[in-house]
Amino acid sequence: MNSYLELVKFEYKKILRKRSTIITLIFGIFLTAFSCAGPLMGDYYINGKVFESKYDNMEKNREYARKLSNREINGSILSEAIEAYSHIPPTDGDYEHTDEYQQYARPYEEIYAIIRRVYDIDGRKELPSITQEKINDFYTVRQDLIESKIENTSMSSKEKANSINISKNVKTPFVFSYTGGYTRFYSLMQTTALIICMICFICISPIFAGEYTDRTDSLIFSSKYGRNKVICAKLFTGITFTIVLSIVLIITSYIASMVLFGWDGGKAPIQLYWPLSIVPFTIGKVAFLYSILILVANIFSSTLTIVLSSKLKSPFIVFAVMTVFTIIPMFLSVSPDVLWIYHLINLIPVKMLNISNIINNLSINLFGIMVQPYEFIIVFALAASIILLPVAYRNFRNAN
Repeated sequence: MNSYLELVKFEYKKILRKRSTIITLIFGIFLTAFSCAGPLMGDYYINGKVFESKYDNMEKNREYARKLSNREINGSILSEAIEAYSHIPPTDGDYEHTDEYQQYARPYEEIYAIIRRVYDIDGRKELPSITQEKINDFYTVRQDLIESKIENTSMSSKEKANSINISKNVKTPFVFSYTGGYTRFYSLMQTTALIICMICFICISPIFAGEYTDRTDSLIFSSKYGRNKVICAKLFTGITFTIVLSIVLIITSYIASMVLFGWDGGKAPIQLYWPLSIVPFTIGKVAFLYSILILVANIFSSTLTIVLSSKLKSPFIVFAVMTVFTIIPMFLSVSPDVLWIYHLINLIPVKMLNISNIINNLSINLFGIMVQPYEFIIVFALAASIILLPVAYRNFRNAN
């Protein structure tokens, strides 16, 4: 056991002793923190003049939202928001620059966003079409729209029924809360996940391929533990490096988001962020599940990197292949009209990183067992990683 731990320690030293690795890690942590602060830099302009800084804009919006916190989403607050937006004068362009918007409507901006989604309207000009009866029946209107959207999907009847049953477990009425820190965390996490991917590609690509280029593979195989403990130590190092890096950068993203935007809203329903979501989760639980999803996606991505590294003779080629495999699918947009293709595409590591995999309205009938997309992705990623690691082991063991 001690010899194995020494081998793992040696493998970590090989990764961390490189100046390029240290620079990459420092840059990754800095970029993660900067990505959170980036949207707060600069100013908003009206007619070519500075109106307010982006940081002041965030603070003001946060103050408005906090004043509405702990209020139920009901006919009263919805009517207030609609009344506030009615003060905005008719205009075909942007209305955010008007005094009426700033004075009356802006404090209800997040309530307006919920109204738009639940009542399925394109903009403020359609607000008068919402009758008082519909305003008072907010949750009935919302549930009817959810069920209509579910029925219009290409899911099977059992999958549709499962999604509708899940949607009925959502606790109502919703209680409003400021959630800016968490929503910033959501938007930041995809960038953070890609940073983790790229760092892992750089650091893990040489884990086997580097032995070929350094011509130390023969030396490894001639050693006492060359065909078992050394290879296992490399596999363990690659996966644990990914896990530790993922946890560090996810925590960095979370703390940076909360410190800059606010810690509020962890116990609020996810429906404040995605009003038509069917999952009965809080904002905080979705953040946790999203972190788990990103962790397992990166484990799967690193496993693929390790398999390529065990087969190919050049770390650069491994890095190039994995980079292309990660970047190109980012530009693929597949409609859920053909669900088997949609779910298949979402098993590509970079596609696993979309928060919609947790909060959308789809269900999957997996051999008679109903699961949600994020559950299917997590199980697949872990199972595929467990299956592929022995492949990497055999590739390198049989290389000579």
